[in-house]
Amino acid sequence: MKKISVYLLSLILLISSTWLLSFSASEAVSSVTSAKTPVNSAKLLYSKSFGANYKGAPTTPVVADDTLIVVSGVKLYKLDAKSGKELQSIKMAGSTLYGTVCPIVAEGKIFVQLDGGIVQAFDYESMESLWIYTDALEGQALCPIIYDDGYVYTGFWNGETDYANYVCLNTTDENTNKTDEQKSARWAYKSKGGFYWAGCVVNGNYVVLGKDDGKNESTGNSKIVSLNKKNGKSVSTLTVKGDVRSAITYDSQTKSYYTASKSGYVYKFSMNTSNGKLSSLKSYKASGAVTATPIVYNGRLYTGCQKGSAGEFVVLDCNTMNRIYTADMLGYPQGTMLVSNGYEAENGKVYVYSTYNKIPGGITVFEDSPGQTDAVRTELYAPPEEMSQYCVSGITAGSDGTLYYKNDSGNIFAVGSNSGFWYNLGKTLGNIIAFFINILKRLTGLG
Repeated sequence: MKKISVYLLSLILLISSTWLLSFSASEAVSSVTSAKTPVNSAKLLYSKSFGANYKGAPTTPVVADDTLIVVSGVKLYKLDAKSGKELQSIKMAGSTLYGTVCPIVAEGKIFVQLDGGIVQAFDYESMESLWIYTDALEGQALCPIIYDDGYVYTGFWNGETDYANYVCLNTTDENTNKTDEQKSARWAYKSKGGFYWAGCVVNGNYVVLGKDDGKNESTGNSKIVSLNKKNGKSVSTLTVKGDVRSAITYDSQTKSYYTASKSGYVYKFSMNTSNGKLSSLKSYKASGAVTATPIVYNGRLYTGCQKGSAGEFVVLDCNTMNRIYTADMLGYPQGTMLVSNGYEAENGKVYVYSTYNKIPGGITVFEDSPGQTDAVRTELYAPPEEMSQYCVSGITAGSDGTLYYKNDSGNIFAVGSNSGFWYNLGKTLGNIIAFFINILKRLTGLG
C-alpha cells in the first residue's frame, strides 16, 4: 500500500507541472463570469481619480477587450485595463451627475446615457460621436442601457410623481457625415414616476421591465409590464408592491423572470412568449429595500437588501422563492452582484461578489455551493482611508480575474489576487493531490 501511495504521489507531481502550463482562464464579463477572480484576499492593483466626491464620481468601469470604458462628468474615457492609463477621451453632449449608470459597448459602438434625457453613441475605435438622442420629457440618467439585436433600450426619471419615457433606439448611424445628428426613437413608452435603475429584458417580440409607482412613497402598488418590441405598446402587466428599482433577470433554466422592489420584495414571474402575457407571480419578503438586481445561477438566486443601518446577503431557491440562507453585510448592497464560476470545476463552489453602501466602500465575497445552508463570507478588499466612501457600484471582471468598481470617493479601483505564485501553486497541487487520494481510497475500499 505504501509503494502505491509513493508512486501515485510521484505521478501527481509529474503531471501537475504540465497541467499548470496549459491552463488558462476563460473569458467572460457579465453578471456571471468564468474568470478566476480573487477569493481569499485581494490587493489594489491601481486606482484612478476622476473627482473629489460623489458628484464627480465616475461610472463603474466597463471592460471591452483590453480597455476600460468610463464616464465622468462631461467626458467619456477609454483606459488601458492593465494600468488605468488614459488612452483616449472625448467631451460628450451632456453629463451624468452621479455616475450610477454604466455605458455599454455593442456593435463596435459605445452608448452612454446622460442627464436631460440624452443618449449618445460613439465609435469604439475612434471615440468620435455618431448620433445624439434627446428625449422630449428629458429626465435624469438613472436607468441602465440594454442592447438587443440592433436596438438599445433605456428609460429616464424626473421625480416620484412626474412622467418620463422609456425608449427604443435604432443603433444605426444614418448620417455618417455628421457627428451630432439627432436620432429619433423607434418608440417611447410614457409612465408616471418614470424609470429608476429599471433595466429591461428583451425576449422574443416583447420587452419586459418594471417602473416606479408614481407616488411620493415606496410602499404603493407599481407595475411590471411587457411591451410590444416593435411599437412599445403595453401588452400585459403585473401589480407589485413598491417601486421597481432593479433590472429584470431572465433565467433560461427555469424560463422565469426575476426582479425586486424598494418595498423589500423579490419577485419571480413568467411570460408567454407567443403573446407577451405575464403570469405566475411569486415573491419573497426581504428584511428591507432591494435594489440589487437578482442574479440566478444553478437554481439559486443571489441578491441583497437593506437591514437597519446595514445590509443582508440573500440566497433563495429560485424555483420556490423560499429562503436558503441570509448573512449580515457591513452595509446595504445596492449594486448588481457578480457571480464567478471560475473554480466550480475544481471545487464545486461559486463566489458571489458585492459592494455595499457604507464606508469604507469595499468588496465582500460569499462562497456558495449546492446544498450549502450557511454563509461563508470574506471581506475581500477595503480601500485605503483616503479613498474610503459610500458605494452603490456594481462590479465587473476582466478575463484575467481582475475586479473593477468605483465608490463615491471619485476613484475607480482595479483589484486583483493578493496571493503570489507559490501560494497558487501550493493550492493547485493540494487540490490535485486530494483528488487522486480520493480516487485511491475508492479503489482500495478505504474511503
